[in-house]
Amino acid sequence: MEQLVDNRYRISRPLGSGGMAEVYLAHDDVLDRDVALKVMSGRYADDEEFVERFKREAQSAAALSHPNIVSIYDRGEDASDTYYIAMEYLPGGTLKDRILERGALPPKTAAAVACQIAEALQAAHAKGVVHRDIKPHNVLVTGSGDVKVGDFGIARAASSSTMTKTGSILGTAHYISPEQAMGEPVGPRSDLYSLGIVLYEMLTGTLPYDAETPIGIAMKHVNGYLSPPKALNPSVPGGLNAITCRLLAKNPDDRYADAGELIEDLERVLEGLSPSSDTTRMMTRRYNGSAQRTATMMPPPMREDYGRRRRRWLFPVLLLLLLLASIGGIAYSQIGGGIGPEPPAPGIPVPDLEDAGSIEEARAIADDFTVVRGPLMKSREPVGAVVGQDPAPGERAESGSTITVKVSGAQITDLPDVDGRTEEEATAALEDAGFEVEAEERESTTEDDGRVVSQDPEGGEGKTAEAGSTVKITVGSGPADAKVPELQGQTPVQAAEILEEAGLELGAQAEAPSETVPEGQVIDQQPLPGTDLKRGSSVGITVSTGPEPPELVPIPNVAGQDVDTAATTLYNALFLSNVVEVQSNLPAGTVVSTNPAAGTPSDPYAIKVTMNVSLGPPPPEPQPTPEPRPTVEPDPQREPKPSAPEAPQGRDENTGGGNGRNDEDGNGNNKKKNNGDNSGKGNND
Repeated sequence: MEQLVDNRYRISRPLGSGGMAEVYLAHDDVLDRDVALKVMSGRYADDEEFVERFKREAQSAAALSHPNIVSIYDRGEDASDTYYIAMEYLPGGTLKDRILERGALPPKTAAAVACQIAEALQAAHAKGVVHRDIKPHNVLVTGSGDVKVGDFGIARAASSSTMTKTGSILGTAHYISPEQAMGEPVGPRSDLYSLGIVLYEMLTGTLPYDAETPIGIAMKHVNGYLSPPKALNPSVPGGLNAITCRLLAKNPDDRYADAGELIEDLERVLEGLSPSSDTTRMMTRRYNGSAQRTATMMPPPMREDYGRRRRRWLFPVLLLLLLLASIGGIAYSQIGGGIGPEPPAPGIPVPDLEDAGSIEEARAIADDFTVVRGPLMKSREPVGAVVGQDPAPGERAESGSTITVKVSGAQITDLPDVDGRTEEEATAALEDAGFEVEAEERESTTEDDGRVVSQDPEGGEGKTAEAGSTVKITVGSGPADAKVPELQGQTPVQAAEILEEAGLELGAQAEAPSETVPEGQVIDQQPLPGTDLKRGSSVGITVSTGPEPPELVPIPNVAGQDVDTAATTLYNALFLSNVVEVQSNLPAGTVVSTNPAAGTPSDPYAIKVTMNVSLGPPPPEPQPTPEPRPTVEPDPQREPKPSAPEAPQGRDENTGGGNGRNDEDGNGNNKKKNNGDNSGKGNND
C-alpha cells in the first residue's frame, strides 16, 4: 500500500538517500503533480536543534526563486513526526551521474555548467543563504542540458548539528573547503571553493584530493598540493585552468570575492577571451610558505569539551608544520614554479587608462601600446568611457603589446530589493529608481497573497541594472481554492448548478455544432477540468447545436442523356446513382427522368439519385386475323331467285348519285341495298 505523508503526498518510489534524509518520488494529491519529497531521517527527529534548523532553513530555501535552483514547494511535519520538504521533481539525472558515465566533459560544457551553478549561488548568497554542500550529487541536469542546484535547505541545517556532533559531514569530504575542514566559519567563498572542486572534476573526470579516510581527504584540502587540471587534461584552455586554480585557493581571500565576479570570468572564457587580470596573476604568482594554510583534523568528538581539546592539539601541529616550512619550504603553486625571489618582469609599465573618457583618449595616453576595445560593460560612467583594462595599470608589458580596454555601453543604477512588498509599493519603488515594471501573478501561500515573491533581475545592496530597463516582479495570488469540475454532457442549467457547488460561476456561453454531442449539451469548457481557480471565478462553456446541417446541392438535369453520360454528370456533382428501366417512346438507354427530380436541393452524401431509363418505343400491336365467313348450303326446297338483268355493256350499275349498303338478314345472308340512280329511279333488292 502506498504511504501517504501529511495526508497529501503519496509516495511512489525512492529516488535516493543520504546521511540525513531520503528522497522519494511522490504525487501531490492536492495540486495533482509529481514532486520530489525529501524526508528527514528518523534518527534526527529527536534532535531539537537539528529539527529547528531544518525548518528554518527549509523556509529560507523556499524563498529562493531562480531558474538554476530547484524550487521548494512545501515543507512541514505530519502526525507521525515526519519532517519533509516537497521540491520540484526533475526526471533527469545528476551531474555526478554524467561524470561517471562520460568521464571528463568538454571544457566549454564544463564552463557553461559551472556558470549556471554560479548563478544559482549568486541568487542564494544575495538572500543570505550559504549552501555549504555543493557537489555534483546535488546538481540536477534537465533533459535540455540546463542545471539546477538542490539541497539548499538541508545543507545549511546540517552545518551546525552534524559537524559538531557526529562528524558525518565528512561523508562529502571531497568537496568541503579548507575552512570547513578546520571547523572555522564558512561563507559564500566556501561555496565557491566547492564549486571549484566540481569544475575540476568536470574537466578531468577525477577529484583533486583523495585519501583512504575522510579525515585524510580533509587534511589535503588544508595543506595538500594541487595539480592543475591542465596537467591532467591538456585540452583545458589556459583561462579555464586559471579560473579553477583561483577557486581552489587555500585562503578564502585569494578566491573570487563573490559569484558575480566568477560569472564574469566564465563568460569571458566562453566568448574566447582571457579571464580578468586578477585571475591571470594568480597563475603566475609564486606562493611562499606563509601563503599556504596548514591544519589537521581530529576524529569525531567524544565529549562536550572537544572544541577546547582540538585547539590545544592543533596548535603544536601547526607550530611543527610552520617550522618545517621555514626549514625546507612547502610545496606551492597550483601550476608549478621554483622557490626564491621572482626576477623583475621585462617591459615597461602599463599606464592607467581608466580615467579616459573614450577609447581615442586611451590610445593617446598609451601611445607605446596598441589599445583595442573589449566587451561593452554596464557602468555608472557615461557611455563610451573606459571602465577597465587588461593588463592592469602598473603591470609591465612589452612596448607595442596590446591593452584591452572595457568601455561603458550602458548607464546603470542601483536596483532596489522589493521582495515582500505589496505590488503597489514595489512598483512605486522601482519606478522611482528609474525602471519599467512588468508584473505577473503566481500561486502562493496565503501570507504572500498580494506581495512580491520574486523579482528579475534581483535587487538589493550592491545590485545594479541598466537604467530604464524592465524589472519583472512576481506577485503571489494566494493558494488556489477551487478545482474546475467536468461539465461535458451537461445542460447549461446543470453546469451552473455544478459550478455553484464548486464555488465557481457560469461565465460566457458559446454555441457550436457537434456530430457526437446532442443539441443543448456542453461540448467544451474553459478552463479545462482539474484547473485550480480562485473561488468566484467564471468558467465558460460551449453548447452543442447538434449536427451541422449538410450543404444541399441541386440535382442536375440529365433527362435526355444516355445513361453513362448521365451517371458521370451526377457523379461530378457528388451524387451516386442507380438505374430503373421504364417503358418510354425515347430511344433505349436514354434517361427519361430522375428521382428526386432535377433541381431538387439534396445532400449528396445522404441519397442516391434514381435514373428512370427508357427501354425504347413499344412494338406495334399485331392485327387480328379475320374469321372466315360461314358457307350456306342452298335449300333444295327453295327456288333460286331470278338473276337481275345484266346492265348494259360499259355501264356500272352503281353509277349515279345513289347510296348503297349491304345488310345481313337473320340467316347471315348478305342483302345489298343500293339506292341509286341507274338511269332512272328505282330500287334493287
